[in-house]
Amino acid sequence: MADALPSTDTVGAAMNYIGTGMRLVVLRPDSKKPVSEKGWQNAEPKGRDFEDGKNIGVQLGAKSGHLVDIDFDCAEARALSGLGCFFADLPAFRRASLSADAPGHRIVVCADAPDAVMQFAFTKNPEQEAIADLGLTKSVILELRAGKGYTVFPPSVIEGDRLVWNPRVSADVPTMAWEELRLKAGILAFAAFAAACYPPEGGRDNFCLSLAGALIHAGVAAETAEDIIAAIVALKGDNPRDRRGKAIATAEKRDAGEPVTGLPAFLENIGMRACEKRLRDWLGMAAAEAGEPLPPDAILIGRPDTHAVLAEIEEMLIAKSGRVYRRGSDLVRVSTLEEPVRDGDEIVRHAGLVELRSASPAWLAIEASRVGNFAQRSGNKIVPVAPPAGLMAMLGAVADESRFPPLRGLSMTPTLRCEQPGYDPESRLFLAFPPGMFPPGNMTPTQAEAEAALVRLAHPLRGFPFVADADRSVALSGMIAAVIRGEMRTCPLHLIDAPARGTGKTKLAEIIGIMGTGVPPSGVTHSDDGDENEKRLVAILRTGDPVILIDNVSSDLEGDFLCAMLTSETVQARILGQSERVRLSTRVLTLATGNNIRMRGDMARRAVRCRLDAHMANPDERSFDFDAVADVREARPALVTDALTVVRAFVAAGKPATVPPFGSFEDWDLVRGALVWLGHADPAETRAAVKEDDADVEEKVELLRLLHEHVGIGARFTMAELGSASRREALRTALARMLDRGVWDSRRAGRLLRRHKDVPFLGVTLRARPNTANVQEWWLAGEPEEALLDYRGEPACPF
Repeated sequence: MADALPSTDTVGAAMNYIGTGMRLVVLRPDSKKPVSEKGWQNAEPKGRDFEDGKNIGVQLGAKSGHLVDIDFDCAEARALSGLGCFFADLPAFRRASLSADAPGHRIVVCADAPDAVMQFAFTKNPEQEAIADLGLTKSVILELRAGKGYTVFPPSVIEGDRLVWNPRVSADVPTMAWEELRLKAGILAFAAFAAACYPPEGGRDNFCLSLAGALIHAGVAAETAEDIIAAIVALKGDNPRDRRGKAIATAEKRDAGEPVTGLPAFLENIGMRACEKRLRDWLGMAAAEAGEPLPPDAILIGRPDTHAVLAEIEEMLIAKSGRVYRRGSDLVRVSTLEEPVRDGDEIVRHAGLVELRSASPAWLAIEASRVGNFAQRSGNKIVPVAPPAGLMAMLGAVADESRFPPLRGLSMTPTLRCEQPGYDPESRLFLAFPPGMFPPGNMTPTQAEAEAALVRLAHPLRGFPFVADADRSVALSGMIAAVIRGEMRTCPLHLIDAPARGTGKTKLAEIIGIMGTGVPPSGVTHSDDGDENEKRLVAILRTGDPVILIDNVSSDLEGDFLCAMLTSETVQARILGQSERVRLSTRVLTLATGNNIRMRGDMARRAVRCRLDAHMANPDERSFDFDAVADVREARPALVTDALTVVRAFVAAGKPATVPPFGSFEDWDLVRGALVWLGHADPAETRAAVKEDDADVEEKVELLRLLHEHVGIGARFTMAELGSASRREALRTALARMLDRGVWDSRRAGRLLRRHKDVPFLGVTLRARPNTANVQEWWLAGEPEEALLDYRGEPACPF
C-alpha cells in the first residue's frame, strides 16, 4: 500500500490510497481534526489537497471497500496482536516512537461488518473500580472501527510523532468475516486484560493454570491457549518454558470427563469477579452456566471455537443435505439448466443440461437453514437464529480441507460400474438422470451381445457419407466416449469435417451430444484470438457440461489451453473478474466441426478426424427417409446401454485387442480396443491424415526449402543481412510471403525462424548461435532428404 513511498511523502501516499479505492479526509497538520468540520463524509479529495503538511484520514467501512481499523488502546493488546492466532498477518502501522512489535493499528477488509464501532471496554462502575490498580491507561482495551468515522493514516504526524507502516510481505489487505474478526478481537481483549493482571511475583504458576482453565472453558483450542499464555508470560519478563503444558493438560482432563476450573475460578483467583459478565460477552460465552440447555440437534453459534462450529456445520450438511460437493478448492452444487443459454440468436447451452453451480455463502446459508437448526445464547436463553452467511463464507474458504464428497464431473448416463443415479464414490461422478430411465445392462456381456449392440449403435449413422471405415469408427468412438467420458482421464478431440456445407457435420455432432446428455452439445465458436478461446472454454468447463462442441472452425485449430485441456485431467484457468486462477476438471468430450479444418502444432497429435464427403456440389439437397437425430433422441436409453455393453464386453473378455499407443490417451484405448475387437477400423488411423494436414509442417517444409535453395547447407546469415543485402533479395521476398502481413518485417521473420529452430526435419536442422559481435547467426545443418528437395508445394498463380 504505502511501503514503497518515502516516509514523508503525504501527497504520494494519499494518491496511493485513493488508487486502492479508499475515501480520504483532509486533516489539519499535526492533528486528527478535519480541515472542514462539515461535508468531509461525502468529499472526495485529490492527492494535491494534502500539500502543506496536511494529515491523511481514511474513512472506514463501505466507503473504503469495507475497511476495518483494529485500534489497540493498551500496551498489552498492541504487544499480543502479533500472535499467529490473532492478527499477525494484517498490515500494521504505529507512531514512529513505538516499537514495531507493538503497533497501535492493524487493518482488515470485512465485507459483512456493521457500520459501527465496537468497543471492548470496561464501562460499568464496579468494573472500573476493579481494574483501577491494573495500570491500564484507558478502560478501553481495543476497538473494531468498521464505520461512522475515519482513522489517521501514515505518513501523518500526530503530536510531532509520525505514523509509519510496519514492513510486510504483501501490500494487499487481507479479508476476514465479521464473526471471525469479532471473536478474535474478544479473545485478544481478554488476553490483554489477563496480561495486565499477571502477578508481579509469587503465584504465577497458579495464575497460568487458572488462566488455562478459563481459555479452555471459553472454547479456545489447547494449542492456541498454550501460545497465548506463553506470550503473556514472556511479555511480563517471565520464562515461558516454566509455564508450558498447562492448557494441554487441562484440555486432556476435560476430555477425560474430569472436573476442570473455568472463567469464574480464574476471576476469583485474581479478584476480578466484577468483570465476569463483560468478559463472557467478549469471549462469546453464555452469561451464566445455568441457562436453557441447547437443543440436541442445534448448532450453537457465537462461540470462539470457529473451527469446531464449521466442523459441525460441515457434518450436518453432509449427513442431512447431500447436495454440497467439493470440486478442487470450491464448493459446488448440482442444478438443472431450465432455460437455454443464448449468444445472440444462437443457443450455446440447451435446456435440460445438468450443470455445476457455485455453492455460494448465501445458498449454503439457505440450505443449512432447510436441513438444520441454529441457536445463539442471549443471557440465560437459547434463541433460534438464521445461519450466518459469514460462517458459510468461511466454510467455502477451507473447502479444500473439507470432507464434502469430491466431485470429478457430471455424467447424464450410467457408468461402466454403476447404474444408480446420484453420487458415485468410486468414480467420483454425479450421475444425473431419473431412476429407471435406462434399461438395466449386463455387467459382463459376451462378444456376441457386444456385436449386436454395436450394430444397433451404428444403425443411425447409415446415411452419413464417411470417406473410409476409420472415419465411421471415429463417429462410433464419439458416441461411446460421450457415455463413458467421465471414467476416462483423457480423450482426444473428435474432429468432424467435410469439403462442403450441408454434409452432416452438425447432425453428427448433435447425435454424439445427445448420446451423452440427451440434448445437443454445448457450443463455443472458435476464434483466432487464443485468449478469447480460453475464456469461452473455461466458461463451459466451470459448468461441468459432459460434451463441448467447437463449432464452425474456419481458421487453423490450435491453442495451448485447448491442448492442455485434452491431455491433462485438470487445467488451471483464469476466471473473468478474479485475480486467482482456479483448477477445473477436463472430463468432457470435445468435438470440433468445420470445412477442411487444419490443425497447427501440437493439436495435430491430439485429434482424430471423421471425414465426410458426399461427392456433390450441394450435399444439403440430399433427401432421406429417416431423421438420424430424432431416432437417436428417441432410442437414447437403449443406445446408451448398447454403448456400455460394447465396452463392458471388451473389459470382461480381458481386453483382447492390442492397439498401438496414442500419446496421452491410454484410457481411450478402451473405446479403440473395443471397436477393433469387434471388427471395425481403429479410429486412431485417422491421426495420420490430421498430421499430414498440419499447417506447421507445411510452414516448416516451405521455410527449410527456401533456406536450402537460397542459402545452402552451412552458410551463415543474420536477419540484418536479409534486410539489406541485395543478393538475399529473392529470399527476403519469399520469406515475406510467409509472414502475417505478407511484407518483410525482420522481427516477424525472426519469430518465424525461432519457431522451427533445432528441430530435425527431412535430414536438416535450422541452427542459431550468437557470433563474436553477439549477433544471432542462422544456418542449415545436415543433408536434405529427397522429399525436401522434391517439394514444390502448389504451383504459383499464373495471373
